[in-house]
Amino acid sequence: MRVLFVTASYLPESIGGVELHVEGLARSARAAGHDAVVFARTGRQGAPHLSLVRDEVEGVPVLRLSNTFEQATTFEKMYADADIGDRFVEVLDEVKPDVVHVHHLTCLSVSILERLRARGIPTVMTLHDFWMGCPRGQRITAELELCPEIRLEKCVPCLRELWPHLLGQGRAPGASADEQDSGDLALLEDYHAVMRRVLNGVDVLVTPSAFMRRMYEAYGVPAGRIQVVENGLPVSRFKRVPSAPRSAGPLRVGFIGSVLPSKGVHLLLEAIRQIGDPSVMRLDVWGEVLPFHHDRAYGQRLEALRSGFESVIELHGRYDNEDVPEILASFDVVVVPSIWYEAYALTLREAFLRGVPVVTANHGAMAEAVEDGVNGLLFEAGDEASLARALRRLVDDRQLLERLASSAHRVRDEADAAAELLDLYEQALSGRSCP
Repeated sequence: MRVLFVTASYLPESIGGVELHVEGLARSARAAGHDAVVFARTGRQGAPHLSLVRDEVEGVPVLRLSNTFEQATTFEKMYADADIGDRFVEVLDEVKPDVVHVHHLTCLSVSILERLRARGIPTVMTLHDFWMGCPRGQRITAELELCPEIRLEKCVPCLRELWPHLLGQGRAPGASADEQDSGDLALLEDYHAVMRRVLNGVDVLVTPSAFMRRMYEAYGVPAGRIQVVENGLPVSRFKRVPSAPRSAGPLRVGFIGSVLPSKGVHLLLEAIRQIGDPSVMRLDVWGEVLPFHHDRAYGQRLEALRSGFESVIELHGRYDNEDVPEILASFDVVVVPSIWYEAYALTLREAFLRGVPVVTANHGAMAEAVEDGVNGLLFEAGDEASLARALRRLVDDRQLLERLASSAHRVRDEADAAAELLDLYEQALSGRSCP
């Protein structure tokens, strides 16, 4: 069986949870005797728009389609660009996949799903975030306000901030405010109609958590259409690094991952400042500060929050993925303070594998993974005071820290997850309906 994996970006150009998940699936598929090919978007400098860049990563062929957005002159082209779909058909003709597993279409196009359905190629899609239903992808505004429900009147100003040249005055400069509003609302209604239609046209829909399944069912995907297939991790890699012995000294608090406002790193620094005693804990933040839409000043805000605490708060910057087990081993506790919901929370599972206690926000897939007081601590999402209280508990009660560290944690191995997905591919190929 030849499997084509479709994703918005891929190693080594971008390293994140989805990229690592796809890499593990491709590796496992090859180990099981199947062919694997990856198709991804690239923004590689010098690559003309819609050109293909050919790579090979760990023995897996990678075809990268350049999308410079130079032809994204309308709101519709940001999510349903027919030219990208036509270019993808050329890739299908070259690769000739038996099954296509779509992971992410950000910076690509839902026309890819339409072309697959027209060709009759069995298609599996994993919903890793909210891009199918929220152009920002995370159900959170630039001001970090969550959107548990989609309300178009809230979406309009949010998306105008993101794409001022495609909506509002940028779309219709001579129109009245009412005309601009009604026009933008109509565009968003069309967007959601397209998203629901293409989602319901996919053969097999998958999410990594029950929380995500509930969110997409609320969006309009019929109940029973989505299967929960928990992502897997390379379990053996995390068992090779011994943890640094815990001491009676300052609590070693850590964050690791992309440093974004939606990840809530500023809440963690604010919590440390609220505790106010630099002698009781130190914080190490590992990860690259990334742009959050038009926000380019997040790193500066974090540096301002370090003021007066430079001796105990360190921002290390980018790290290599191979170093994750060793970095985790240097922590007494890992904090995952995400303000957005998180669809799976990879970092929590990595901490579980290293036997490091976790403190995380009490919503989304994070709350699904952590039982408060048993295998971690939960705090009120978005509340730095609640986070500070949780950390203070661990400072004052080291026995609680040890109990959390020694609790049983089940983390799925990537080979096991791949075996379940390969079975879904076979079902899709044979035309059997998937439960």
